[in-house]
Amino acid sequence: MLNKYLEIQSLSLVFIGEFNPIIITPSWLALKNLIREEESTNANVDVIHNDLVQYDLDWVSLRITRKRCEFRTIKTPYFDTVKDLASSIFQILKETPIHSIGINHIFELRLPDEKIYYQFGNQLTNLEIWKDDLSDARLMNLEIIETSRKDSLQGRYRVRISSTGESSKYGVRIDINDHLDFEGDSSSAVKFLLSNWENSFERSSKTVSNFIDKMNL
Repeated sequence: MLNKYLEIQSLSLVFIGEFNPIIITPSWLALKNLIREEESTNANVDVIHNDLVQYDLDWVSLRITRKRCEFRTIKTPYFDTVKDLASSIFQILKETPIHSIGINHIFELRLPDEKIYYQFGNQLTNLEIWKDDLSDARLMNLEIIETSRKDSLQGRYRVRISSTGESSKYGVRIDINDHLDFEGDSSSAVKFLLSNWENSFERSSKTVSNFIDKMNL
């Protein structure tokens, strides 16, 4: 059922720790043979500064601050390539303090019509209870958090459901934040990422698929 409505699936891979943004530039990636020289030359650079580095390599966007390093892509075939790039960076910068990883899965759905769009929101919360006070009430955001991870790992698992608003008619966005906490340096982070990568994708897809199936749209 998920594939019936899925328009875009994207990924945001986030590391939380202590970073030196000015190191991780396109030219540095090329120097370390992590991307091609051509990719470095053609990178769309927004800013390169001691406290913020941000650029786009066409298949992945990077944003690095002192406390946060994010890799984002909307190109599904490159999900594993993004993981490999991030892992390679922190295998080189192996003494970088990192204490959290967020594997964020974003599913953007397009529902077929107004009736099913309303039904979707109404099943999540009874919109009829608002009819005396609000005209044509709609659900815009809903967030659910797993208070204790079922896999016994440290961290949290959060599901956020929201309307895409005017950007996509009858559009619904489901964000899954698979947040993992641990203690260690970047070497530990890489091992933690690699050991949990496949499970994170399997769980997110299963979570969204089960949810959509139970909605009986």
